Amino acid sequence: MALFSSLKIARGTYFLSIVPLSFRCMKNAIVRIFGVSALLLIVHAFTFGQSSTPLAANGRLQVINRQLCNEAGTPIQLRGMSSHGLHWFDQCYNSSALQTLANDWGADVFRAAMYVDEGGYMNNKVGLRNKVNQLVDWSAQFGMYCIIDWHILNPGDPNLHTADAIEFFQLMAQQHAGKKHVIYEICNEPNGVNWPSVKSYAEQVIPAIRQYDPDAIILVGTPSWSGSPGDVRSNPLTGPNAHNIMYTFHFYAGSHYTQSYIDDVIKTVPLFVSEWGTSNYSGNGGNDYTNAQNWVSFMGGNNSSGMKISWCNWSYCDKDESSAALMPGACGNNGWNNTSTSGTWVKDKILNPADNFGPPTPFIAISSPANNSTVTIGTNLTITANVGNATATVVEFYDGTIKLGEDATAPYSLTLSNIQAGTYHLTVKALLNSGGPLTSSLVQVTAIPAPNQPPTITLTAPTNGTTFTAPAAISIAANAADSDGSVAKVEFYNGSTKLGEDTSAPYSFDWTNVASGAYTISAKVTDNQNSVATSGSVTVYVNSPGNPSADIIGPDCVSVNETKLFELNSINLPNANSFSWWCTGSTQSITAVSGQPSKVNINFGANFSGGQVCVGVNYSAAPWYKQFCKTVTLCTGQPPVNQAPSVSLTAPSNNASFTAPATIALVATAADSDGSISKVEFYNGNTKLGEDLTSPYEFSWVNIGAGSYSLTAKATDNQGATGTSSAVSVTVNAPVVNQSPSVSLTAPSNNASFTAPATIALVATAADNDGSISKVEFYNGNTKLGEDPTSPYEFSWANVGAGSYSLTAKATDNQGATSTSSAVSVTVNAPPTTTADIIGDDCAAVNSVKAFELNITNRANATSYSWWSTGSVQSITPTSGQPYKVTINFGQWFSGGQVCVGVNYSASPWYKQYCKTVNVCAAARVAAEELVSADAFLLYPNPTQNVFTWVSDKNVETLKVYDILGLERVGLEKIMRGTKVSFGEHLSTGIYLIRVNYEDKTHLTLKGIKQ
Repeated sequence: MALFSSLKIARGTYFLSIVPLSFRCMKNAIVRIFGVSALLLIVHAFTFGQSSTPLAANGRLQVINRQLCNEAGTPIQLRGMSSHGLHWFDQCYNSSALQTLANDWGADVFRAAMYVDEGGYMNNKVGLRNKVNQLVDWSAQFGMYCIIDWHILNPGDPNLHTADAIEFFQLMAQQHAGKKHVIYEICNEPNGVNWPSVKSYAEQVIPAIRQYDPDAIILVGTPSWSGSPGDVRSNPLTGPNAHNIMYTFHFYAGSHYTQSYIDDVIKTVPLFVSEWGTSNYSGNGGNDYTNAQNWVSFMGGNNSSGMKISWCNWSYCDKDESSAALMPGACGNNGWNNTSTSGTWVKDKILNPADNFGPPTPFIAISSPANNSTVTIGTNLTITANVGNATATVVEFYDGTIKLGEDATAPYSLTLSNIQAGTYHLTVKALLNSGGPLTSSLVQVTAIPAPNQPPTITLTAPTNGTTFTAPAAISIAANAADSDGSVAKVEFYNGSTKLGEDTSAPYSFDWTNVASGAYTISAKVTDNQNSVATSGSVTVYVNSPGNPSADIIGPDCVSVNETKLFELNSINLPNANSFSWWCTGSTQSITAVSGQPSKVNINFGANFSGGQVCVGVNYSAAPWYKQFCKTVTLCTGQPPVNQAPSVSLTAPSNNASFTAPATIALVATAADSDGSISKVEFYNGNTKLGEDLTSPYEFSWVNIGAGSYSLTAKATDNQGATGTSSAVSVTVNAPVVNQSPSVSLTAPSNNASFTAPATIALVATAADNDGSISKVEFYNGNTKLGEDPTSPYEFSWANVGAGSYSLTAKATDNQGATSTSSAVSVTVNAPPTTTADIIGDDCAAVNSVKAFELNITNRANATSYSWWSTGSVQSITPTSGQPYKVTINFGQWFSGGQVCVGVNYSASPWYKQYCKTVNVCAAARVAAEELVSADAFLLYPNPTQNVFTWVSDKNVETLKVYDILGLERVGLEKIMRGTKVSFGEHLSTGIYLIRVNYEDKTHLTLKGIKQ
């Protein structure tokens, strides 16, 4: 089967038939006729449906013993491609390009090379951050790892842009925190500086990443264009942030022949070749495939350390140079497989040999909702989890440390009903049939109010084109509604001039004494959340009353396409019973006013040049019939063409950034050269956000989730013409994830015992890395006992009855995040029924530790206790808070004697002495096993005054520590061979038996002494 493991099958789904031949005959026939590729394809049909992606196979990466390893700890090699400068070759890096790179090239990793200078990031910060975020998301979609590269080259000193690098990587780590496929490369090719200078830069930038993404792989460039990684050997990065760090080495096959140097370096330095080429160091010139093959073989493990070194080839672009993987012009035609000579050669090295990632890595992930998404308050939120490469017995769902619920059947999901306001830090944990639990990356979801829906309004009266005679009375009416609230008011406008308002339905306003002229009427509604909407406008005409003595009342001149009202003077109406109107000039229409035939609206159309408006009237009495006419001329000049208004969005500024849930104030200026502004509307893309009818034109957009937005303003003038502003781009970043505090219950010790009625002192330590502790609460099970807002965090639990109790401490930080300590079990025993004055064992072994207690019947009115022994003992230690109890270490010289206590009372008998005789017991024996000397099994120090440290010589199932009375005091599980563990910090002075149960079913018992 070596034939098949030496080749990599491109990811995809295959539908193939199996020929009914013996495998050996089929193999021979196919190889003779079709060659090896056909054989491989058929075997692939036997074994694969949908092949796993590198990301799914490996999960979260880690560095172990200088080697890049997957989540299961298996050493791996990633092989892939680096981009060229993103700002130069943007057309080469889209979703289709990365999909082809993953599926056809079989790439495991893609490096996004973002130049800092040379027209790059410093010229377009927001645009290039958005591009990198896209590439990170596409890489995950297609199952590849993604390197975010801060491409320092010219100039070569990374310290020139330290503040910008910190800002950039903070934003990147915040955006992609917990994503298993993200690798950060903090300085591409430092040059002109030494390693201490680069190290100083790294020590400032790395904490910015670790603040949000504490376990990600970070690549650090080395001097001389990342050609001198050996400089790191004597002075590597150290400290709490130095885990999962690798150092970069870059080479070009036509210029670098330094395999022996690198062979020595990798013995002490973890290396990642984030850039190499087949050409010389310039990226051009002749390609040296012989030396390139030497390097590929070396990185594949053919070195003295057997180390696998991951790599990215330069470069996946169509630049006209010999190191480019694509032919010139390929990107413009989506020619992702139109490879150059170098590209063809490198593609084969990515595909062959096949990836060897070991057994698939078990994983669990939240598939929905997405990280940094928002949900509307009061709705339901369904959390869906996906478990891979493992069988889960149950999946548990958490918000921080609070368990929300669980699901035991796939597909695993949990629905939160009627979700309340706040930010939720969601994780899921899978409990497996075998092995430890799996925990997902964190997904942050913020519940925000539903966006207010704007109200609606329609102007119902007057109708468009209605005419009146001055002084006119115009009744204005509107219908208004609000789907998610109520209408606060309806305002009525003539152009931009407010006429009046109505706060209750039916919404109306009577406009009186209106002079002659043309008027544009609209209505504006405001809802209970101050969202506004404006109706369409109507135009009405108020004519001059004319000469009362004129036969026909109407304008003396009109404009083309204008509609005007004419009416017969009322002095000519007595006995009139019919009217016939006409015009001697060209008109479009003459329409009688309904119910008033003595009035007509005349549309003079486009061709009117002058004439007479006439009406013939029949009467029921003399003069029986009469004709009246009025001369109408074309007004001097035509009305000018309406000019569209201008508008500009003045706030926010272009490329401004905010933090979700954001509030953005949109402000616009608008003007109309030949009229007035009736409204300004604000848009995100094609979605209307709101509007304003009066200057200054403003709108406050609230509760905005993370994302990129394109904002515009649209102005409408008094004649309905519109103008739209240039777009303004803004980015809303995800909120900073508040880190939960840490808390530990330091007292009482686990498995401590007391006698009822007991007083138990609870003491906790708490800390918060990104804020402060607001309080620590103490619990028995789910019952709160008390709290303390200041350090030291303490609570005294008094009058505790007999029983078993599980105690915890819960810390809350200044942003409301909480954490709960591990539980501590204590037992409160019932008061003894014995009549003995002092309760305790009658005998004690040499070096044993025993507890003694004054009978409760002797403690009434006691104020102080003084304990001693008439025999030789090593120590007598009163119990804190319970001076009527002591622990006695009898030491190696004890030969018998009395244990005594003198008691002072606040009433008679004022003072009394009590004693108990204690003899020496026979020596204890270790049953069924030999007690082994601890020194021989790497238990140290022994004796100890603090903790024991033990190095496992084999895989351990359990390690348990018992006191001399046989009570279990410490329990540990699943310790791998070679692991160093420490325990016993809470143990009292005494002798302890340490029982080790190995996975191979053998056992070991050790003796440890705590001083």
